[in-house]
Amino acid sequence: MKRRLAILALALLGLLCAAGVGVTAYLVSRDSVAVPVTRLQPTPRELAPVRSQPRRKTTTNTAPAPPPPAAEPGDDHGGRRGRGGGGGSGRGGGGGGDD
Repeated sequence: MKRRLAILALALLGLLCAAGVGVTAYLVSRDSVAVPVTRLQPTPRELAPVRSQPRRKTTTNTAPAPPPPAAEPGDDHGGRRGRGGGGGSGRGGGGGGDD
């Protein structure tokens, strides 16, 4: 029973804090300068350009892409060398000395 009362008290305290923050925000912002609501002089229909001709649907015929080249038999590494295969990867480029 005490636990429920504690939860209820915390809930009410949270609501009071939220209301306090809202009132404080109102009091701070009520004296600020705001932009007044104005109407646009031209109607929105006048803002859009007039279409001279209806749009035509264009279709382009493109040839399908050629199939990928056949893989070499026994090559399942995707172009990479196997372990320890080298190829210079991971090795320094051998810079010159600081003469």
